[in-house]
Amino acid sequence: MLSKYFRNLPLLLQRTFATKQPEGRKKIVLNDQDLIETFVKGSGPGGQCINKRSSCVDLRHIPTGIRVQCQQSRSLADNRGIARKLLREKLDELENGALSKNGQKAAKIAKQKARRAKRAKEKYSKKEDDTTTPEICKGE
Repeated sequence: MLSKYFRNLPLLLQRTFATKQPEGRKKIVLNDQDLIETFVKGSGPGGQCINKRSSCVDLRHIPTGIRVQCQQSRSLADNRGIARKLLREKLDELENGALSKNGQKAAKIAKQKARRAKRAKEKYSKKEDDTTTPEICKGE
């Protein structure tokens, strides 16, 4: 269906939207038979809308025992989607460890911090060397 819109674009400008998974990383799939989903009344700020309706989602993954609660939105459907996303992220971190999306983000940030620290160290160590007074050679 979208091909009719991209027909006139050169091939180099067209992007493929398929994402590749890094090797060694397992794809996380949630099966409905592995989940226990309950809807409970929310708590906290929001008044009558939050306290009377059962829009808070409690999602449990039976094989691992991981439990996620979501009450970010007033909508039950939105909370269900958000809870499943959070559970998928937790399972990804449990299964893949450093290869998970959060693990990769953390590694990238750590690498950036190390690079910045190295540059700062080089920059300020040069300034200290330049400020020392050179020794005056006595005529020999």
